[in-house]
Amino acid sequence: MVNNYVSALLQELELVADDLDPVTIFFGGGTPSILNLRQWEKILSAIRSFGLAKPDEWTVECNPATLSRDKAKLLYEAGVTRISMGVQSMDADLLNLLGRVHSREMVFKSYDILRSAGFKRVNLDLMFAIPGQTMAVWNKTLQEIIAMAPDHLSCYEVIYEQDTPLYEQMKANEFDVNEDLACDMFEALLDCASKNEFHQYEVANFARHYGSGDFDIPSEACLHNVNYWRGGDYHGLGPSATGYVGGAPYHKR
Repeated sequence: MVNNYVSALLQELELVADDLDPVTIFFGGGTPSILNLRQWEKILSAIRSFGLAKPDEWTVECNPATLSRDKAKLLYEAGVTRISMGVQSMDADLLNLLGRVHSREMVFKSYDILRSAGFKRVNLDLMFAIPGQTMAVWNKTLQEIIAMAPDHLSCYEVIYEQDTPLYEQMKANEFDVNEDLACDMFEALLDCASKNEFHQYEVANFARHYGSGDFDIPSEACLHNVNYWRGGDYHGLGPSATGYVGGAPYHKR
């Protein structure tokens, strides 16, 4: 099934490759790190063959449970410049509630793997206002993440998507949604980010800046995010992908 998906994705890429000259590439909106080495090699080979392998920035999202040293090495040597790792929480009970397949120990291990592979830009993604998450737990997660010294943070309030266990639990009144606490957690995030020299360049994204003088966006900001927020063009490939080309948005179903 996954091999069929990869083949279909590359067929789609071939259809639009002649029109592409990417400044950024972003593999995400899922867990692309779940692909095995052979599948990644096939994708990377196709990208090279179409002359698309030298963007200014190339990001791949990953789950701490699906990263290996060989996979990190392959991505780094192919030209990937940034990894966005879906940590979500450093609390074991909350990870279990969210249905995450990784542990907090895997977060530390995967982060070390990425740094050892040579990645200089690593994003860590977090969620707040998770049911059962207290302010103390949120602050502890923030402190643990800051201590890891990432270059970028993406922090999102939990979303209750239909057809997910959390959504069904909410509809069944198994927990209360506390918007006041969510706002307090966001304020705590802003305070923590500011004190640790992370600059907010978008609602949910914070990045360090290495340099002097005034700056428009911090040096470690994700350029792909910046392009979204400034209304730039982007092509979306794969099922349910969205795109925006020539002022016209599209969403594949």
